[in-house]
Amino acid sequence: MFRRSILGAATALILVVPSTLTAQTTARLTGYWEHQFSVRYTGDDWAQLDYDRFRADIAARAGRSTSASAALVWQLYRGNTLISLSNALPDYIPVPDSAVVELEDRQFLNHAYITIKPRPFEITVGKQYLAWGAAWAFNPTELFRPKDLLEPTYEREGVGALSIKLPFGPLSNIQVAYIPEGGIETSAKVLRVRHHLSGFDISALVAEIHERPAPTGIDLLELPLEQRHTIGGDITGELFGLGIWAEGTWSDRANERWVEATVGGNYTLPDRTLIMVEGYYNGRGEWSDSYSIRQWLARLSGDGRTLGKGTVYGMVSRPLGDLWTVAASAITNLRDGSVAIVPAITYAFAENVDLVTNLLFSIGSDGTEYGSGSHGGFVRGRVYF
Repeated sequence: MFRRSILGAATALILVVPSTLTAQTTARLTGYWEHQFSVRYTGDDWAQLDYDRFRADIAARAGRSTSASAALVWQLYRGNTLISLSNALPDYIPVPDSAVVELEDRQFLNHAYITIKPRPFEITVGKQYLAWGAAWAFNPTELFRPKDLLEPTYEREGVGALSIKLPFGPLSNIQVAYIPEGGIETSAKVLRVRHHLSGFDISALVAEIHERPAPTGIDLLELPLEQRHTIGGDITGELFGLGIWAEGTWSDRANERWVEATVGGNYTLPDRTLIMVEGYYNGRGEWSDSYSIRQWLARLSGDGRTLGKGTVYGMVSRPLGDLWTVAASAITNLRDGSVAIVPAITYAFAENVDLVTNLLFSIGSDGTEYGSGSHGGFVRGRVYF
């Protein structure tokens, strides 16, 4: 199946790219091959996971008003592809041995969209990036693709949508996005306004989306969709050489109302050391250090960002010469005191080759958010073309 998909994609590239060029368009093919080996200790034994990932990006432009972009991704797994939920949940939550998640080989479109610009509008149709907010790890205004807290900058998939922008300044616009999901009533609708004022980017949004809440137990089926209304905004800029940002939302879903807010800043020292600190408040979290099974499942499913109400994320990064970069990030739950520490080293020994090593250390007792007792890391190599 994988070979047939590769062959089909390669054939499509061979046929499509020359035809677009003869139609007086420009087309460019780029991408990368990535290999990652990771290990993780869960308190009982070491588990290893290995994968190969190949990505091909196609970008095309027809004249001044039409452009298209797509990325095909293939990812093959080896090693411990069966992940037991008991390793992700505290000991006080009973988990049957059959509760496992299997990592399956993936072949998918990371994004695929067309943009046309009939003045004064900009219309984008297809699987696109609807990523909003300037926060590093926690983006309350980002409604569709949450970040991986242990690696916030890693790429994410797009969202199938129709979006329309109306610019009214160099860095100002009004954007409307429609994300079809089921019928019209259950499809997401977002209105966002962005404006640049006195060196600051300011935005506000209002959204109606339908989400599937986390199950109340391991063995329960998926619950029906619930309607959620969200209003919020963000601001980012620079003040006295310090980069600052703030972002927040208020949401209402199934008679549950909560606030999320993020405040952060960064500063670069003369020796190019970057220091960043970000604080996050989750109105759905707990100030206690006792979390229910539903809260744990919500966090695992992405329905909840954190278990605690207060979280602090910090990162320090410094280049060493032209090839090396060392960094360390940490995230802590202010109530239960648990911490996850992630040191990283990046080595770019060629213009198109990167080698990254990440480690993970968890500190805290069983049942705390980041103190699961798991430790590990990965080594990743990537070659661009």
